[in-house]
Amino acid sequence: MKALKTIYFILSGLSLLLVIFVMLALIYSFSPLGKQGTKDSIFVLNHGNIVTEQDYQLIYSEQSPPIFNGDHLDYYCLQIERFEFQTPNEGEWVHGREDNHIFSQARELAASAGKINKCFEGESNPESQNIAAKIWSVEANRKHVEGAVVIMYHELTKRVLYVSFQT
Repeated sequence: MKALKTIYFILSGLSLLLVIFVMLALIYSFSPLGKQGTKDSIFVLNHGNIVTEQDYQLIYSEQSPPIFNGDHLDYYCLQIERFEFQTPNEGEWVHGREDNHIFSQARELAASAGKINKCFEGESNPESQNIAAKIWSVEANRKHVEGAVVIMYHELTKRVLYVSFQT
């Protein structure tokens, strides 16, 4: 009987530690700790194949909390010094209007979600001649875009807007 009591106390203690660990993990995942820092800015520049050896500043950003179904909205607005590529043969950026309707819709949705007019100081047309865009990925069904990763550069303000969303 004494052995059962000891086992019960040990299991109770382990259960309590597990509950505390899960609660701390949840609190950390919803807290701003470790978010919106230099690592994120470098990630955005690398994702766009833009040189990281330059002065840049995070203007604003937002990251949605992690949820189980994958829906999210993350965006970063960066002020950069120059728009140069890490790899010289970069041909994935499109200036102005997109020929592909799905890509055009992805740019429009990303621009709206990432608050393009705030980042690009009043510019609200994501297919303006002053904006270059790189479509990293698009998830779509036959009728509309459901998710995308889009990086846009505004020549007049020298700002980069990175938007990743999934609905």
